[in-house]
Order: sequence, then structure tokens, then C-alpha cells
Amino acid sequence: MGKIMKHIRLLSILFPGLVLACSTQACGGDGPKPINFGQDQCAHCRMTVSDARFGSQLVTTKGRAYVFDDVQCLIAFVKAGTVASEDVAAYYLSDYVNENKLQPVEKLLFLRSESLKSPMRGDIAAFASREDLEKVREVHGGDVLTWEDLWK
Repeated sequence: MGKIMKHIRLLSILFPGLVLACSTQACGGDGPKPINFGQDQCAHCRMTVSDARFGSQLVTTKGRAYVFDDVQCLIAFVKAGTVASEDVAAYYLSDYVNENKLQPVEKLLFLRSESLKSPMRGDIAAFASREDLEKVREVHGGDVLTWEDLWK
């Protein structure tokens, strides 16, 4: 009986850690997957995703992540029906100022300016803060857009 109690005690210590570990990205949990800039290919245009300021990603309800070099490629990918919009769990875009930090679109503001020169010339940057957007807008000009505006 002593060995069984030791195993039960050990499992009671290890089990919460295993549950926590499997609730993270390693086991297909919520959140964006890391983009390997300079290596990953855009799921729409097949260009190498190289500019961390414009990287974007959609994650399906089944946990599959698709990466894009420009938000315009992401939108074109969904509009083409490659992934049905109802199968998308979340959209993520890189924060233009904090490169390589993917944020959910619900937390972002968008700026379109031809002088931003994104990879596929969508020329749209995403910002986590209004202050950062306005600083970039002072230099590049452009129009502030909503997520819904990008789909029109």
C-alpha cells in the first residue's frame, strides 16, 4: 500500500504541471504561433515572410496556424475561401513598433500609408497603441482604419 500512496502523491504533484504545459502553445493552445521570419512562406503568395513589422497570422478553430507577409495576403487568403471565415479562431498581426510581437486584431489600430511599403504593398501597419500610431503617422501620413475597413 505504501508504494501506491507514493505514486498517488507523485501524480498529484505532477498532474497540474502536465495540464498547464498542455494548455500552452506546445499542445495547440490559444494564441499565435511564432513566425520564423526569413524562413516561413506566406500561405497566400508564397513569398518568404521577412519583414517582422508586417507579419500576420490566422489560427483556425482546429489550431492550425497560417502565416502571411502582409495583412492583405491574409485577407485575400480568407476571401478566396482557402479557409472559411467561420473556421478562423483568431487573427493576429505584428505590432509595427514592437516587431515580432503578434497581437489579436481586436487590440490593434491600423494605419494605411503608401510610404510604409509593406511586402505586398498593402501598406497597412498595425499598432497596439494610439500613441505609437500617431508617431508613425507624423512621419508617413496616411489614414487610420478599423479592422472592418480592411475587408472592404
